[in-house]
Parts: sequence; structure tokens; C-alpha cells
Amino acid sequence: MRLPIAASSLLSATAGLFLLLSTTSLLNNNNGSSPFLVAAASQICPGGGRPNRDGTCANPDFDSSDDDSSEDEELSSSDDDGEGRSTSGHAGNPNAHSDAYSEGTKQQTCGSYIDLDGYTDAVFESKSFFQAVAWTEHPGKPDTCLSLDDVLQICHSYRPHYHEPYIHFPAAYLNEMKRIVFIGGGDSMLLHESLKYPNVELVLGLELDQKVVRESLRYLHTQPHFDDPRVQWWFGDASKSLALLPREWFGTFDLVMVDLSETAMSLSVNDDLDIFGALALLMKPEGVFVKNELYFSQMSELFDHSAYVYMRNYPMLCDQDWAMGSNHVDFLHPNISGGLVDTENIPTFVYHPLDDEDEHYKLIKDYSHNDARKQGKCDLYDKEVAEAKEGAPTKKDPVKPDRSTGVLLVVEAEGVTEFTPLEQKIKDILTAEGLTPLAPPEINNASGSEASSAIFIALEEGYVTAHYYPDNSYVGIEVVLWSKIAMHDDVRKALLTALDVDDNYSSYRVIHGGMLGAKNWKEDVNDVGPVNKNLRNCDPEKKAAEPQIGEGPIPSDTFDAAVAASLAMLPKKFDKVLAVLCGKKGKDPCKAAETLSKNEKVEKVVAIWSCEDGGDEIEKDGEGTISHVYSCQPKDVKRIAKNLEGFSAIVVDPEASPAFVRSQMSEYCVPNKHPSLRDGVTFMTSLNTSEEKKFFDTCIKRLTLKQVRSSRITIDKTSQFGLIGTKNKGFVRKVVDIQEAIEKNTGVRTIVDKMRGGPVQWQNGYDPEHFDHSSYDERDALRQYTNQIPLASQSLYHFEVGEGDDVKTMTATLVKDTLDFVISNNSKFGGGNFAGAKLVDFCDQIGDGCVIAAIVPDGHLIVTWDGASRITLNILTHGEQYEILPAEAMDIFPNALPPEVEVPTSILTEHKNDFVDAFVSKMPASIVVAGREQMPRGANRVVNFKRDIRSIPGCTDQLDLCSNFVKDGDCDDAEKGDWMKENCSLSCGTCDNFMSLD
Repeated sequence: MRLPIAASSLLSATAGLFLLLSTTSLLNNNNGSSPFLVAAASQICPGGGRPNRDGTCANPDFDSSDDDSSEDEELSSSDDDGEGRSTSGHAGNPNAHSDAYSEGTKQQTCGSYIDLDGYTDAVFESKSFFQAVAWTEHPGKPDTCLSLDDVLQICHSYRPHYHEPYIHFPAAYLNEMKRIVFIGGGDSMLLHESLKYPNVELVLGLELDQKVVRESLRYLHTQPHFDDPRVQWWFGDASKSLALLPREWFGTFDLVMVDLSETAMSLSVNDDLDIFGALALLMKPEGVFVKNELYFSQMSELFDHSAYVYMRNYPMLCDQDWAMGSNHVDFLHPNISGGLVDTENIPTFVYHPLDDEDEHYKLIKDYSHNDARKQGKCDLYDKEVAEAKEGAPTKKDPVKPDRSTGVLLVVEAEGVTEFTPLEQKIKDILTAEGLTPLAPPEINNASGSEASSAIFIALEEGYVTAHYYPDNSYVGIEVVLWSKIAMHDDVRKALLTALDVDDNYSSYRVIHGGMLGAKNWKEDVNDVGPVNKNLRNCDPEKKAAEPQIGEGPIPSDTFDAAVAASLAMLPKKFDKVLAVLCGKKGKDPCKAAETLSKNEKVEKVVAIWSCEDGGDEIEKDGEGTISHVYSCQPKDVKRIAKNLEGFSAIVVDPEASPAFVRSQMSEYCVPNKHPSLRDGVTFMTSLNTSEEKKFFDTCIKRLTLKQVRSSRITIDKTSQFGLIGTKNKGFVRKVVDIQEAIEKNTGVRTIVDKMRGGPVQWQNGYDPEHFDHSSYDERDALRQYTNQIPLASQSLYHFEVGEGDDVKTMTATLVKDTLDFVISNNSKFGGGNFAGAKLVDFCDQIGDGCVIAAIVPDGHLIVTWDGASRITLNILTHGEQYEILPAEAMDIFPNALPPEVEVPTSILTEHKNDFVDAFVSKMPASIVVAGREQMPRGANRVVNFKRDIRSIPGCTDQLDLCSNFVKDGDCDDAEKGDWMKENCSLSCGTCDNFMSLD
């Protein structure tokens, strides 16, 4: 979820972790308790404007002059053809959707869109390698918000509003929830919801920036669950991660959830797949794909079934939307009672489909049943069929890759009492697992330091290291594989078994450099990553089993059955007055009017005919069930409509002349001029002639700018049946019921082909519920945060030599000489903690490149050169120098561009100053940093660097602002003291008042 917010104040180099409050605006919290001193809200609104006096940001694109809508009004999305792209990047709510009928204006739907009143400037903001990460707080609510590059991602106050339906809504269409993948959920909230399903076996998280995940534990108290064996985090570029996933995983996931930008979705995974296509291949045939924001048209191009879901009454955002796709699930037949949310007893705060199943249907705004062949999406299927007819396709020899990537598996093993068995057996263990050690392990033992032993062993497929901290009963393990990557789990299990560790460990994966020319490269090409294949319904026989649009008008008995079923659209508490557009009296039979006049559910039928030659209005049978009206002048029909208090439905008779149907568009499809129609009106028509289709499309666009819904139902071997409804909250479910009733009553196959909604509407009575930290059971998260023990710091630097001539100068000798230079110029390797470092190199047995390592008991420096242009520097040191540097200090590479914004950078300065600067100085001039990963290493389920831990065991503050409140003496304030002692326990020294973590 990405919404633009005001730019945060920038921290200076000496600002440290927290901003001092610069203003003293008194603001009351929501429950009427004492006011607190907070910083002024940011002074720039989305789009560059300034906030109103109350702190809200006005939307210049929204005109609320016609605000007569009700709280139950329907909302909008795209059109039947899947048009209407995301409007993000414009002023106002980027989740409001383009209204093609009003020149693309956009609406916000509540008066407090990104209301920053009471929120501080960033209490902490710094850059990772990838982006600026900022945290803001509102003590009065209380609330905490995360933004990335000045774009709001999430606030705790609407945590359940966004994340609960995002996973539990699609769960209504799944038979099981065992394998889940999410991409871009660094706040760990989707993970939290996923783990509510007791039968889940794997939750795979692909996240670019682990800084977001780690800081979320501190600020949002959301756990990454590195210690849960069902959870796998892969950190780094998702296009690389997807290319390295075991091939056997593709086609096995029940639910795929995506939170990526348009740019990221288009990145290439391999020669013929982008990220979107690769993620779709992860999904089971009967699985569901979910993408945040307005992505309905793209889903319609990729899947046989697509749906657009819209939720409102959101804190901060007003509303939110997402799109879903599937090739087997039609999204119109959820399994609510007896479904997974029901049978698994999933607890939720805001999504309660079991209370009222209609509430689930009401969230669906658009639906499309997509024909892959008509979309031109069956070329791959046709190719597969042609190859099958010719016999087994010729198996092509794998192409030797010109780039290679590996994966670092980090394992934090706890409860270790004896390290010797691993020292003695590691080579045999790795051999037994199918890996190929190149030499006996290099072991470095020492006394007098916290880490007593280290192991390094090189493999044809990668390398393994381990460092033992006996005082903490902890071993930090790293398994780097660029070949046989799928063996990571087996290797981890075998190493932990040697340490007598069962389930007391944490683990995650990080993208690492690879090795060109690895001996197993042919097998690796076939074992990892996706292979493009057809997922759509392109089989002519299977497609023929579905209802097909035919030629000619809908037979009268079928049309009558459709209209009779559609009476369910009309309000039950009002009389049903239907107008039927008949055509020319005496020529067009208008059977629909006669049939409806005999329907006991209909109070009045008005048959509307073209004007007689005489030009005068003639009304017949005005006192009976049916009246006949000749439409000579607009007032002719309006008069009877007024007497009947408007028509509740308009029916176009299938046999009405095209000219007459065309003439009636100006009567009923004029924007905001509907004196003949009731507010909640339904249109029913066949979609056979071009005039009927034009009438249908025009009325959708012009009938009303509020609450219009439409649907097309395919009736086998004839034309479609079109429905338009306004102010009809239950439209989606009613359409499904109508489609099923037509099929039941006629014996003709039917299917809902399209549904679409109208523009978003203002939310009268907007009053969302906020959820603060206390709404969730955070005891284990706070226990983890306050008790973690960082022991060491690790960096992965990815370098790339950019110019061809420079690449030619890269040799194993240059890499070895450069590492020798780094070590000889680093005082720590000459004495102190790094005295006695053991040096090993493998430059002949390990592919086209080399691996060179310097090992000490509590650290290592490992260089992996892939044999071409890419180098990975793996740095591990005891302790931590994790600092916040001003932006200009990060311009350390001659050919690297300075940061785009002046946001300070969080960096392990010892690694940069002692190793990276020296290493780069001896490399070719075109070398650039292509990536940087930074991880704390340690015990007690470590997640955060020591600098990011403001706690003592069992006690912390709920907000970073507490440190500022203490300076103002708020701990002892008569009005604020109780709140302070409960929420600022660490700063106030009242840890006895802190929540029990037992």
C-alpha cells in the first residue's frame, strides 16, 4: 500500500535516533484524557499543497457540491473492458478511480484523507541502501506510521482494515491454506494474518529491504518469526529471488499476495518472464492471486477470472482497494459458512463475513470472466499442443548463464553446549548431504574472547561458516550456495543435528553473489526458477463446455425468464412499476409487456410505443395492470411516470425496432436528468443489436454518476442479457442469484461474464474504528524485543565492475592481492580481536572465479568473485558500529551518484571504513556498489541492532516520543502521569507497571 504523504523533516548527522519536539501544540487524545505536547504536523500535503488549519489536506480534484449520497451508496472501479489504471501519483486519494464519464476527475471519499493533525515529524528516519525509512507517531491515539521514500505504507490504526480482508477475503475461495507467498510485506502484518491458519506449512516472504522488517519489530511490535520453521524470508531483489526458488515450488501455492509498484512488477526474472508472470506461476491452478491497489485491468489480462475489491471507512486513507485473479476461481461463489475462516476459527477485528455473508459480496465491485483466446493469450498453449502432436519436444541443451546468483542462509542456533562435534564432522555432514567440500575445514580457535571458535569450509557449490559464542550458548551459521540451492534446508537440519539443536533456531535468506562456470550449472539451470507455460483456459473442448455467446435475439421465453428473475433487483418494500420499451404499435409484438402484466409481483406495466402518425399521445387501459403510452414528446412519458412516482425498472423488449431503442437513449440516459426514474432503478435488456449495446453502454455512462452497477450474463448460444442497477447494495449477490435462476428455469447454460461499478462516493457518517498497539497481543513481540542479544554485525556488499575493458582486467590474482591489501592495512587484522586470522583461497577448483577468506573466531572477511564482473564481500565482526551518517558522507565511490534526497544513512561504519574503502581503492575505476545488506547477529531471537534497542529485559517504551515527554517532566504530571507510567515505563523508570510478558 503506497500513498504519498508530506515529506518528513530530515535528520542532521548529529540528530541521533530521535527528533526533539520543536513546537508545543496542545492536542487532546481520542479518549478525552490529558493533552500531550507533540510536534507540529508536516506542512506539505500530497501534490505540494499546504494543509488546512485543522491539519487536513484538501483534494483539489474533488467537488463535493453535489453531496446528497447516503451512507450505503455503492462505489467504483474500472469498466467492463478492464480499462482504468491506477491513479496513484496524482493529488487526492490515489485509490479513487478515474471516472471516464467526467473527464478523469478523482475523488477522495472522506474529510480526513491522510489527516496529519497530531502526528509528529519522523521520530526516526534514515536510508538503507534501497530507500528512506521513516517512522512517525501520534501519542494521543496512540498510533505509529511507516513511510518509505516519503510514501505512507501503513499505520497501526488501520492495520486490521488492510491486512485482514487482504488474506481472509480470498480465503473464502480456497479449499486449504497450506502454502502462502507474499511479496513486499516488510511490516510482517500479512505474515501475522497468515500464521492464524493452523494448517499452514509454508509462508514465503520476498522482501527487498530487511531494514523495514527489523525496524517493524521496534516500532510496530510485529515479529518476523525468523524462529518459526514454517516461515521463510528471502531478502533482496525479488526478480533474483524468484529465479532461485526451487522449480518444484512453482504451481504449489494456495495464495499469492503482492504489494509492488508498477515498475517492480515489470522487472525481468528470465528471458520470457517478468515478476508478474513468475508470481502467477507460483500459484496452484485453483489458487488466488492478490495485488494491492487498482490492478483489475492487468489481472484481467493474466487470469481467466478477475475481481476488484473495495473497502471503505478506513482510518487515515478513507478507503482501499485491491484486485484478485485466478484461473479456476470465479469469485462469485465464496464459501463463507463452512469455509476456512469459519472452520479454522480465524479471529478478526473488522472483516466479519460470518455475521452477514452479504457483506462479503458487497466488497466486490468489478468482476470479469476473461476469454484467453479472444485476448490473444493462447500462443503458448498452441505451441505446447503442436509440440505434443509431434511427439515429445526436443529437449534443448541448457544455455550456460552469463550471470550467476547465490543465496546466503543465515542460521542462529541457540542452546548449544558443545561445538566440537561440528568441527569434527562438518566435512562428512556436507558430503552426506550431496555437497562437495574442496578441502578439510579451516578451524580457528581462541581463548579470551566471547567467540571461541570459527569454522570455514569451501565447497564446489558455495561455502559454510560457523562462529561459536559459548557464554551465550550460540552458534552463528552461514550456508552460501550458488549451486544445489534447494539443499539449504537439508544442510541446515544436518548442521543443527550435529549441534544437538532441534527447534531452537532462527533463519532467513539473503541474496548473495554467485559463481560462473560452477560444475553443476547444467543441473542448476533445470532445478531452480520458473519455466513459462500456459496457465489459461485455451483448450477448445474445455472452453466449449462453457456457455457461449450466440447470434440472434434471446428467445422470448428465455428473455421473460430472465426479466422475471431480475425482479429480485427491485426493492421489496415499494411497488414494482416497470416501463417496457416496445417499438411500433401493431408491428412489434412486445411480448415482454404482456408477460409482465400477468406477473403477480408486478403492480404496473407501462408499454411505451413510438409516436403514432397523428402526433398525439394516446393512452389505453390506463386503469388496468398495463398502460400503453405513445412517446411523442418528452412530457408524454413523464406525465404517467410522475403519476406512478417514477419507474422502478426499464425493460427493452428484444423485438423493439433498433430505431426506437436508439431514440430512447436521450430520454433515459442523460446525466442527472431522470424525472421518469426512481432513485433505485434497474435496466434490463438483451445485448443483441448494436442499438441495444449502445443503449446499455450509454446508460451505464450517463444514467447517474452515483451508485451505478452493471452486469452482463451470457446465455448459451444467444445474445447476452444486460442489467444496470442504481442504489442497489446487494447487486453482486443478486446478479449471481439471477444467473442461476435463469439457468434453473430455462435449462439453458448461463454464466456471469462481466460486472462493473460506478465512481467512488463521499462517505457520509465516516467514523472508522482505530486500533492501537493494545488491540493485539504483543507480549511475545515485546519479550523478543527486550531480551534479544546482538553479538556481531554482518554486511554483504555487492560490487559490479561496469565497463567492458575493466572487466577484462579482473583476475583471481587481482582479487587476492586486493584482499591482502585490505588485511595488511587493517589494524584489527594485525592485532587485537583479529590477531591470528587464517587465510584460505580457492581460485582453481571453484568455477571461473574464486573464494578467498580471512577467518578469526569472532569474524570473517570472505570475497566471492564470480569470474566476470561481480564481487560479493561478506564481512562479519564482533560488536557493532552502526551509525547514522549524513547523506553526503555516503558518496564514497568515485563513480556512484550521491543520494537523491538528503536523508541520513544507517550503516555499519567499521565495515565501510576498514574494509570497503580499502577494497574499492584497488579495484577498477568503474566498480560500483550494486547492493548492501546489513544484519545483526546474535542470540535470543535477535532481530535488531543494539542501536535500535531501547529497552532493558522485560521493559521498554511504547513510543519513541517518550524520551521527549520525560524531558518535559510528564512522568510526574498530575494529568499525564498515569498514561506516562503505562506507556513510557522505561523512560519513567516504572517498569513494574509494564505489561506482563508471561
